[in-house]
Amino acid sequence: MSKIAVAVLNRKGGVGKTTIALILAEIALVRHNRVLAIDLDPSRNFSDALGFMKNYFHSSLRVKTTLEDKDADAPEEWIVIDCPPTVGETEKYAIDFADIVIVPVRPDFFSLSNLGVMYNVAKKAYKGKAQLPLAKVGYDNSVMAKISNQLISERDYPVAEDLPLHKHIPFNITSGRIWSTGLIARSRQPYERLYDKIIIAVDKVRSGITDIKEVWTDRKEETPDDEN
Repeated sequence: MSKIAVAVLNRKGGVGKTTIALILAEIALVRHNRVLAIDLDPSRNFSDALGFMKNYFHSSLRVKTTLEDKDADAPEEWIVIDCPPTVGETEKYAIDFADIVIVPVRPDFFSLSNLGVMYNVAKKAYKGKAQLPLAKVGYDNSVMAKISNQLISERDYPVAEDLPLHKHIPFNITSGRIWSTGLIARSRQPYERLYDKIIIAVDKVRSGITDIKEVWTDRKEETPDDEN
């Protein structure tokens, strides 16, 4: 597997950026990859949560708070970048640096209102929409979720995965546990699918394929609830 750099970014706060970045980093570590985690958010929640993980993964995990050109030559197989809810020069650099940028959105208008700005920035970095897929977080059958889904469809935004909200995940993160502790296979699968799709997407981009929307639309059957 080639080196993978993934950033998690949205101009809207509170959409799950740090949680997704943390889960991607932990899945990579559990699968025996070395991870360079870069925390660009001044809140440093990503760094704090990963501090607990040092006890589990030791030298396989390295955490820093700046993104530099030399990081492209880092020895780690995965680079995971947690961005603040802005699109300033640092975030533009992260978009340019990353192979894939995951954009978490909640079922509300504010999560979607600034996506045009992000895609314009990405275009200047020669990245298409498909390299900035949405991760829909906590979408349900509510009216607002349906309206949000309609807007996503009308604007042809690529959707990488639907990620359910699960009470165990924030508890595990704030308690220093692995994110998936206590979750059955079906609850873990959307996050693990996202991870696997990122690998496929990066391989395609590296081979010169820029139209990777079909990577995100691939939906595999879920494992039954009673499997762990």
